[in-house]
Amino acid sequence: MSEEAARDLTALPEAGKNNENSCNGSVPVTVLKSIDKNHKEKEREKPVLLAEPALNGDNKVNTGAEIGNSEVEYIESENLNDVEDVDTNLKTLLTGLDSKDWVLVCEALNDVRRLSIFHKEAMVDMLGNVISLIVKSLKNPRSAVCKTAIMASADIFKAYCDSIVDLMDPLLVQLLLKSSQDKRFVCEAAEKALIAMTTWVSPSLLLPKLQPNLKHRNPRIRAKASMCFSRSVPHLVRVLIAEISLSI
Repeated sequence: MSEEAARDLTALPEAGKNNENSCNGSVPVTVLKSIDKNHKEKEREKPVLLAEPALNGDNKVNTGAEIGNSEVEYIESENLNDVEDVDTNLKTLLTGLDSKDWVLVCEALNDVRRLSIFHKEAMVDMLGNVISLIVKSLKNPRSAVCKTAIMASADIFKAYCDSIVDLMDPLLVQLLLKSSQDKRFVCEAAEKALIAMTTWVSPSLLLPKLQPNLKHRNPRIRAKASMCFSRSVPHLVRVLIAEISLSI
């Protein structure tokens, strides 16, 4: 037998072992380590859920914003209850409105609404600061804060009427802007606030405030200002007719 043939016979057991391993389903250690490493890397890439996503009635997953907004209850003005302690509410009101906790801000805005309805005289001295912070909330990107601030604006218009005319310029611009945005429930609330404004603020005082916004560079603000102007003019006509009738 030649040396070459002898070497071939020596190699046969090794080949047999490899074939046997392949037949009985065994995988070489190096391949197993590679698979295990890739699996761990993929596991690290998966996002970690801190809590199970909530499902709504249609079995759709609610986003974080929707879950957050569900913590706020939008109460109509006629359903609001009086505050428990007026003095305590007044002391903490500005701090609450300026809080970084959006839930506390919403609670403070609802307190503004309650005070406007049940104790409007108590809040008169701080009304300027309150309106400034309401404007800040109107600019808040969180819809729950924005809508609650809009509802507070409507209650302020109804409670204080003409006495807030000198404070309403920044408030008016934000309401005009919010009434033309894409989020429907915010837009509808802003429309109601603007209707309250044209209803409770005298047209002779309101029209000069609206007039500059008729030429605003933002076309949406111009459009909404025009609608408010057209609603307010008939009120002015009725007032003038009533005054003329009394003078005759």
